[in-house]
Amino acid sequence: MLSTIYKFELKKLFCSRVNMIAMAASAVLLVLLVVSSIYEARPVSREAAVKLNNSKIDEQLIEEMQPIFKYVSGKTVFEVTGEYEKYVPIIDVLDVMITAIDRDMDLTKTQADTLYELRKRVLTQRMESQGLSEKDKEFWYSLEAQIETPFVYRYHRGPGNLLRAFQALGFFILFLSAIGLSGSFARETADHMNQLLLCSRYGKRQLYALKLAAGLTWILAEALIVFLSVMIPYAVVYGTEGMGEMLQLVKPLSMLPYSIGYMLAIYFGIYILAAVLFASVTMLLSVLTQNQAATTCGLMGYLLIDLFVELPERFGVLEKIWLLRPNVVLMNSGFSNYRLIHLAGRVFMNYQAAPVIYAVIITAAVLTGRNKYKRLQVGK
Repeated sequence: MLSTIYKFELKKLFCSRVNMIAMAASAVLLVLLVVSSIYEARPVSREAAVKLNNSKIDEQLIEEMQPIFKYVSGKTVFEVTGEYEKYVPIIDVLDVMITAIDRDMDLTKTQADTLYELRKRVLTQRMESQGLSEKDKEFWYSLEAQIETPFVYRYHRGPGNLLRAFQALGFFILFLSAIGLSGSFARETADHMNQLLLCSRYGKRQLYALKLAAGLTWILAEALIVFLSVMIPYAVVYGTEGMGEMLQLVKPLSMLPYSIGYMLAIYFGIYILAAVLFASVTMLLSVLTQNQAATTCGLMGYLLIDLFVELPERFGVLEKIWLLRPNVVLMNSGFSNYRLIHLAGRVFMNYQAAPVIYAVIITAAVLTGRNKYKRLQVGK
């Protein structure tokens, strides 16, 4: 009987017309965004990029590329023609570095050693502006010392683009949760079916657990589909080579001495945990409000706040907490947010602390929802 109820709850979620439309629209939109980003990227063959593997982005290489650099209207532009087309993969990395370090940089005058000095200066300025203590700065400098400079180019387009794509995935999974799970407990009230369910012998702990399990199963399936909508196009076009390459080729201002693949694994785990968090909070609101529209509107309101509200750096602790919300972490904030969280004598970076906090919130949401749902029951 319990398995029948679980399957029934799953069928309600997977066969809902609104859920199917929302999922299909999200997948199609993500595929279109990926295709658009591929179309707008500088054309370069994988074979040509592989030929540049192990090229140091140093003084000699920048000197060779000088004819490509033009300084127009206060910005460095790249005019690639003829024999210089082979440098397009390196240009992509230089473009990312300029954007992160100084958009007004003049590469026609800047030498490679100056480029890396500017990077260090920006890192120091960011740590100062974020109010880091000397001890925290020492922590980051110890990690920075493990990063090889000058950077060494290796082909990484597929994994590199996938890492950047996490910026969008969190918002889509929150949207799907708000659409698909907001009625998980409220719908029975709207349809006048709640009393029948609450009076049944499965209307207490078992029913709550089954509905919760069905909701989590659905959101994890949706999260995987959303992820594959981005991963598959990138993998088909660019391949998966580059997982083991240095993170700084994608995020120049990161002081983490890790590979792109390592950070991909970490962010995928955070993404899955964020999906469970969004689903748990959505179902809790569904229990508390017993109103599907109110739950959906509340989550959409939070999404707008998440997109546009930023706390000033002077707010210290409050800003640290605000920067731990899932969509900010998934937007790769750990690569330029150097604030550390001190707990029980240990130091945590934001992407390390976030999963612990999410797990606590998930547990609190599940237990609160269960207690509230039990109060709706008839009998003990």
